[in-house]
Formats: sequence, C-alpha cells, structure tokens
Amino acid sequence: MQTVAVHIVRYNQSLSMVLDCVRSVLRQTLSSYSVTVTDNGSSDSIKAELLSLLGDNPRFHYEESETNLGFAGAHNRFIFHCTENIVVPLNPDTIMTPGYLEALVAAFDDDRVGAATGKMLKPEPSVDGSPILDGTGIVMSRGRRGRERGQNQIDTGQFDRARRVFGVSGTASAYRKSALDQVRIGDREYFDEDFFAYWEDLDLSWRLRLAGFECVYVPEAVVYHSRRAGQSKNGYRRPLEFIRHHMELPTNIVRWNWKNQLFCIIKSDFGWSFWRDCPFIFGRQILMLGYIVVCEPRTLAVAGELVRSIPKMVRKRRLISGKREVSSKAIGQWFVEE
Repeated sequence: MQTVAVHIVRYNQSLSMVLDCVRSVLRQTLSSYSVTVTDNGSSDSIKAELLSLLGDNPRFHYEESETNLGFAGAHNRFIFHCTENIVVPLNPDTIMTPGYLEALVAAFDDDRVGAATGKMLKPEPSVDGSPILDGTGIVMSRGRRGRERGQNQIDTGQFDRARRVFGVSGTASAYRKSALDQVRIGDREYFDEDFFAYWEDLDLSWRLRLAGFECVYVPEAVVYHSRRAGQSKNGYRRPLEFIRHHMELPTNIVRWNWKNQLFCIIKSDFGWSFWRDCPFIFGRQILMLGYIVVCEPRTLAVAGELVRSIPKMVRKRRLISGKREVSSKAIGQWFVEE
C-alpha cells in the first residue's frame, strides 16, 4: 500500500487560505496519508489558531522554520525526513477535490512513474460558468520555453485523456520518494535551492526524465489553484500581450524567471537535441534579453548573481550527467510544443 505525505509551505498566507487548503486535504478519500504545514519564516504566526482548530486530527502536523528557506529549501527539508512512499508538495492557494490523492496515487502502480500531476482549474469560472484550466502538465518548446499545457483555456474535456507529459508543476503534484532520492543533488537537494522559487519544478522533472522516470497527467485528479503569476498565453507571438503580462508581474518573479530558465538549460540540456534546437534556444534567449533591456531593465539586477552561479550550475550538471539513463534523442522527443 502506498503511503502519502502532503506538505504545505506557508509564507505569510492568511489563516483562512491555509485552513481551506488543509481541510480539503483532510477530506481526501485515500486511506493512508498525512498533511504537514511548515511556516517558512512568516512575519506573523497562525500556529495557535491552526493547532486549536486542527491539532486534534491525527493526520495533521505543524512545523516551523525561523527563516524563509524559499519554496525549494522548505520542501527539501521535509522530503529528506519523509518516510512515506509518495510525497505531495502543495501550494497553500489550492483546494483538492476529495478524490484527488486517490487518483494520483493510482498512477504509481507503474514502477516507471516518478511523478504525477492532475487537472488544475482556476477557482473562478468564466462568465458563462465554464471551468477554466490552470494547467495539465508541463510541456516544452524547442526553444526550451516551459509552460502549463492548456492554461487559461476553457475546459471542454479536451484534456480528459491520461498521458505522459514532460513534467509536473510543483503546485500540487505527487512524487515517488525513491525517485527523488535517486535524482537529488548532494544529500538533500531535491528542488534546486539556488532557484529559490520558480522553474524548480521543471528542473526536477527534467532530472527525473533524464534518470529514466516517467511524468504523467491524471485527468481524474482535480485541484483548484489561485495562481499568482501565470504565463503569457501566446509567448512572443503576440508581443503587446507578452509585454503587458510581464509588466504586471512583481520584480522578483521576473528576475527568478529569467535566471532560473537559463539554469535549467545549463544543468540538463545536452547532445543531439540541444544542437538540433540551438537556433530556437539562442533565438529565444536573444529575444528575451532584448525585451529585458528595452522594457524591463530592472531585471538586469540579477545578472551578477546569474554569472556568479554558472560554475555551481556546471558542477551540478556533472552530477546530473552521471545519473543520466536516457539518450539525447529520447529526451528530444519532448521538445516539440510551440
């Protein structure tokens, strides 16, 4: 029997948001699971209220970190000590439907599956009441643009077929603990802590795929997610839409996004598929840099950190290469979505 540990990292989110999230987990139909909230150096404390309301539930646990370890660091600390077979890092702005965990866990009956994700929906429907998709697994373009499949589309059942995907979002996905142990960097770095936040889920998915594990999408597993920073639907193909979208994002998110997508390429891209796609990869990077210089020079403040981190990323690349089980041609089949 699979055992499941759900982990929620809280950083200044409201008591009501965290409560709604935890209660949705505690309503799951799965028989063997627990849920832990880690307060990640928040400026306030909701410990007393949470324990008063949920402390009597044997499935619920509470932990604290005095400092903000970031999404990656806080989850890594939990995963390292986790003894369950399956671990689910969960954003506090999510609401699981009751059968979410049960549907996801069933995917791990296949020993090749290292990670599984469900259908993410936005909490507010469209004006006509139709559900709006937030994501159905990560896909990659030949330019190495990672994005959530179907995000912002009306859900008409077009993604109701289970399938393999390149990767899974760190929002509400399940991971096989033994697979994470196989691809970790060093003693306990599952999500890359140099990313701090954003793209660390794609990076981990890429490493799982390089090690020979599958990432799968399970449409029966439905979760609602209030995303803070979504993607520009059409990328560079609609420049004004792209610029407007990015200008509305907080500065730190824009900086992490630029830095971390480059780190992913440095760490994991290789061989035939890389050289095949060089025109797309470098073309996208040139366009992105040009956009940043003209429209978002604030982002260049992270350039120094990016350059200083390259030697560390190269060292991590060597470790990842040593665990690689698939060919460049095999991984290259995933770099097709535009």
